[in-house]
Amino acid sequence: MVLCATGAAAQDSSFLDATLWVQTSVEYRAVAKQTYRAAGANLVRAVRDPQWTAALEQEGTAMATLPPAVVLDLDETVLDNSAYQAQLIGAGKTFSDETWQAWVKEGRAGTVPGAVEFLKTAAALGVEAVFITNRVCDAASLEDATVRVLQLHGIPFQPANLMCKAGGSDKSARRKAAAAKYRLVMLFGDDFRDFVSLPKERDTLEGRLEMAVARDYWLGERWFVLANPMYGSWESTLSRSGRAKTEFLRK
Repeated sequence: MVLCATGAAAQDSSFLDATLWVQTSVEYRAVAKQTYRAAGANLVRAVRDPQWTAALEQEGTAMATLPPAVVLDLDETVLDNSAYQAQLIGAGKTFSDETWQAWVKEGRAGTVPGAVEFLKTAAALGVEAVFITNRVCDAASLEDATVRVLQLHGIPFQPANLMCKAGGSDKSARRKAAAAKYRLVMLFGDDFRDFVSLPKERDTLEGRLEMAVARDYWLGERWFVLANPMYGSWESTLSRSGRAKTEFLRK
């Protein structure tokens, strides 16, 4: 998850439409469910193949002896925070750490359609779930708001496998740590940064596309991207260009 605020996003009708699409459309529900169902259909094959990995941080033959795990982002991948976006719209505000942390503490996040069912299927197959999130949380505390909301929704997890933000937001170091314990058979996220590390010099429209195309053959098999039109690093990439968003439209 990458939260950002560009301009008066909370006042923008496109922001309202994006939030309404997530909250009301059967299309969003269908996209999310079919993503997790496709993953579930591939999971047995992934578990049985000792050389199957979805992590760029994992290579070599040693992984064949490791137990399998799936790696998931939390927000807008497993947990649905569209109600927070709705709060911002209603209050005429943009994202801030203060309002986000207040929302997290409320523990009211819902779940993305299909996520809980997939995680229960994975657990039944003996596949661990590793959550790599940029939430600030304390996995060892039963009183932590993120721990509580996972428990509320009956999501199976081990505290050691809830990898909260520590320092920067890049997730590659945490994926590498997970890869030392598990064979990472699938990755799930709503942002490209949930799958790869983006060096500053390559964090451009062209650089991101090049890195994505290089792993196109993993999409729908090892990498599963959830739809999130509300926010993401794609937007900050456009903003850093210094150009008006309308200049990127293809006509």
